[in-house]
Amino acid sequence: MAEVPTQQASGPIKFTLTHYRKPEHTHEEFIKWIVEKHLPLAVPVFKRHGIISYSLCSHDIQFVTPPPLNNAMKEQLGKVNPAWDFADFDCFIEYVIPDMGVVGSVMSDPKWLVSVKDQDE
Repeated sequence: MAEVPTQQASGPIKFTLTHYRKPEHTHEEFIKWIVEKHLPLAVPVFKRHGIISYSLCSHDIQFVTPPPLNNAMKEQLGKVNPAWDFADFDCFIEYVIPDMGVVGSVMSDPKWLVSVKDQDE
């Protein structure tokens, strides 16, 4: 893991992870996997390792970008300013952690490894 400057190392720290699906899966299938398979296994790991919060709403995802909406926005706003770049991820989850050590402890937890075992698919 990269060294973190001291001023950034003390918590809490807020960060966002973007998630992408493989093209052979629909956006809806991917979101269903995140909500129904991944998060039920991951949330107990988050709690066990002291993650302060994670941004989830009623469907357990804070923000999704369905391709039709994203493509329409890109086309319309791209006409206004062609230099603008548009994120193409399917969803993101935002976390608040007490310190950088939590990331390593979560990632090495055997139950975390179970929660992401089929993420490559």
